[in-house]
Amino acid sequence: MIRNIKNKIQVLRIDPHLREVAHGTLIAVVLKVVGSALSFLFNVIVARLLGAEGAGIYFLAISVTAIGSVVGRVGLDNTLLRFIAAYATQRKWGALKGTFYVGVTIAFCAAGLLSLLGFAFAPWIAATAFDKPEFGEPLRWMSLSILPNALLNLQAESLKGLKRIQAAMLTQGIGVPLVGIIMVWPLAKLAGVEGVTWAYLVANLLVALFGWHLWRRAVGASDSEKPTFSFDEIWQSCTALFVQSVMNRAVLPWAPLFILGVWAEAQEIGIFGAAVRVSMLVSLLLMTANNVIAPKFAELYATDQIDVLGQTARRTALVITILVSPVFLLMIFGGKWIMALFGPEFMDGALVLAILAIGQFVNAITGSVNHLLIVTGNERIVRNTTVVTALILTASCSALIPSMGAVGAAIAAASATIGSNLIASYMVWKKLRVVTIPFVRQIL
Repeated sequence: MIRNIKNKIQVLRIDPHLREVAHGTLIAVVLKVVGSALSFLFNVIVARLLGAEGAGIYFLAISVTAIGSVVGRVGLDNTLLRFIAAYATQRKWGALKGTFYVGVTIAFCAAGLLSLLGFAFAPWIAATAFDKPEFGEPLRWMSLSILPNALLNLQAESLKGLKRIQAAMLTQGIGVPLVGIIMVWPLAKLAGVEGVTWAYLVANLLVALFGWHLWRRAVGASDSEKPTFSFDEIWQSCTALFVQSVMNRAVLPWAPLFILGVWAEAQEIGIFGAAVRVSMLVSLLLMTANNVIAPKFAELYATDQIDVLGQTARRTALVITILVSPVFLLMIFGGKWIMALFGPEFMDGALVLAILAIGQFVNAITGSVNHLLIVTGNERIVRNTTVVTALILTASCSALIPSMGAVGAAIAAASATIGSNLIASYMVWKKLRVVTIPFVRQIL
């Protein structure tokens, strides 16, 4: 057995594709850990300053505007990543820049409109949809962050396509919580929940400007080439991904908190929101690896190295599963201690945290299945399976939350995460004959 383990380690060491993924992932992990630590610290500070009730209002506002940001990006996240990675490999700098500018223009119009609508109708949404009039003013200011948040996310995805992982992580993972931490304490003391939303808004604006600077610097060497683009090709790809993007980035992560906001008191929303953010640490390494491995998948598929692609996907998932296991076990057995970091009121969320952590652990085991489907041209499959999963999640939340509150929201969220990843894993096998889950290939 020891010899088998040594042989497996040796194989992993000599695999050039895994080494490239590992090298990029290692750098990204450091930045992702820093960003996650800053984000975690920001949420702890918010919870400590506002208490469970105030934190609930803040987390609810985040859920509404996060959904708005995803809708405003019109499915362009993976479209820009896919096309820019391909054009960078082919050194088609004019097409690369043209694709970026068209994508950003579309998102600017869509997300800008949603920001203005959110700002105008926030009091009505708070009173009518959530029966929480006190939620109106924080939501009004938070809505203005939809536009800069959408832009900085698209800038980050574009930088990933250029394999500028550090720049992408600074834009997408570190910038907002870092600036937020600097500004949140004085503004929260000045204006409570509204002050926290001001801090979040200013952080998004500053980071979006910083992201634009990083993009310009990344493509500066190609300034002599005139931007060119195929609008139809970009539009066809992003519209195919739009529903999938809304479901994956808005409905699946935010619907439980959003629906909980309709039925529950602000304190319970705050506890659930804190548990969600902690549970995401289980899939932290996977999300980090996705930044590196998606362009690698696109490269291997473009060169028809399907066997190598599957091997890389399985080995990456195996390494990630091994590394995240201690974090997962800590959340299962030490949930009360972890939740106590947010304040004594949050300790009741230990069970919620354990349930959510199970869903995220399955997410880590199955690997980067959705990214694999997208970069291999199977966007419509991802869209269809995600729609089914999102509908089941919404129905589960509506059935469980009224009677079970935050625990029901956690059960619905974990079940949806597990189901979504298992369906995607099956579709990868069906379409590409690639198995991503470690050890399953040997069983088959």
